[in-house]
Amino acid sequence: MRNSRDIRVVRTQTALLEALEELIKKKKLSCITITDLCAQAKINRNTFYYHYNNIFEFLDEHKQIVIEDMYKVLEKTKIHSKQAHVELCRSLKRHPHYLNILISPNCDIDYSNDIFVTASKIMSVLADSDAITNPRDQYICAYCDAGANAVIRKWILGGMTESPEEIADIIWETSGKGPFLLLGLI
Repeated sequence: MRNSRDIRVVRTQTALLEALEELIKKKKLSCITITDLCAQAKINRNTFYYHYNNIFEFLDEHKQIVIEDMYKVLEKTKIHSKQAHVELCRSLKRHPHYLNILISPNCDIDYSNDIFVTASKIMSVLADSDAITNPRDQYICAYCDAGANAVIRKWILGGMTESPEEIADIIWETSGKGPFLLLGLI
C-alpha cells in the first residue's frame, strides 16, 4: 500500500491507523489480532492480508514513511536552525495517528525509539555534532537531544495542539538558554 495516491488505499490506511490507535489504548500491541483491527477499521480481513502479513508489517511500513518524511528535513534545511526544528515538527505532525500508536504504553518500545533516534540523528547531522570532540560538549549535546525528544513526546501525548513553530521555539530557546534561565530560576 506504500505511498499510494489511490483514494481507496489512503482511506484504508487511515482507517487502519485510527482503528489501531483506538485498540492500543485498551490492550497491548501483541494482543491485538488482525480480526480485532479489521473489525474496528470496518474493513475486510482479506483487504488487510492482500497488503500485509501481520500488524507489525503494517507498522513497519508506516515507520519507514515517517522516517523518510523526517529525512526530507535534511533536504530542505542544510543547517542547524530553529527552522530545522520547525520542519522536523511539521513532518511529525503529518502522522498523528501513527505517533499516538508509537507512544502508547501498550506499544513495543522499539517502534518509538526508532522515530526518536532518527530525529536525534537528523539534528546531529544539522548541528555537525560529529565535529564535537570535547567530552563536556558531547554531554551538553546529549542533554539537548534528550530534552528535545522529551518535548516532542509530551507534544504528541498532548494531542499536538500547539503548532510546530511553538514546539520548535520551545526546543530552540531551551537548548540555547537553558531551562533554568527560561523558568526564571537563575
